[in-house]
Amino acid sequence: MSATYVYGLVSADAELPEDLVGLGPSGKVTTIAHESVAAIVGDVPLDRPLGTRDDLVAHEGVVDAVAAVTTVLPMRFPAVVEEEGVVEELLAPHHDQFVRALEQLEGKIQYTLKGTYEQDVLLREIVEEDAGIRELHERIRELPEDAAYYDRVELGERIVKALEQRRDVDAADVLERIGEYAVDVSATTPTQPEDVVNAAFLVDREAAEEFEDAVEELGADTSEWLRLRLLGPLAPYDFIPQDDRTE
Repeated sequence: MSATYVYGLVSADAELPEDLVGLGPSGKVTTIAHESVAAIVGDVPLDRPLGTRDDLVAHEGVVDAVAAVTTVLPMRFPAVVEEEGVVEELLAPHHDQFVRALEQLEGKIQYTLKGTYEQDVLLREIVEEDAGIRELHERIRELPEDAAYYDRVELGERIVKALEQRRDVDAADVLERIGEYAVDVSATTPTQPEDVVNAAFLVDREAAEEFEDAVEELGADTSEWLRLRLLGPLAPYDFIPQDDRTE
């Protein structure tokens, strides 16, 4: 029996883009259908194990190219099954769940927005606006490095706290301003003080241009202190119904 790589799931009547190139030796990508659902499949490299960054990029490239033209449920990377198991183990047992998930996401795509502070600009604003931080900063400048050790620690802590407070406000403003153009929003808590927002937006395909325009306008308004990066359109990785997540 031969192994098959599964990229994701679509409706059985969905048409794939003609220029898809998969991660297997032939690069061919096609579908295997069962009733109302089809798996997007391709061959598997035979000379090495899967798992490289290039493999992941190829996987996401196929899934996102399909998402640009039709609704798709992405499989978790890497997904390899025996060819006979595509129907017997994947599509047939979970058919109704997959149909329900595809119906819920019909006509929708994902965008991911990441925003990071321009640190020099923001730090300058924090020092100028907070009298306590400004006074501490000026005092440190007048002291020898060794003598200012504890003051430097305190200054760092106060700046981080001020950054976090500012970030909470700015992140809420970004999500409120862009969120109105989305059907749903999934935000991740930033891990670094300079990270402002990392959020996924589920957007109606017909409203994609309006959403992109809104992000562009936001970027223009905040360009002096915030770096925005918009990814998409993508498959709805962050919005697959919990009960129907593909394994």
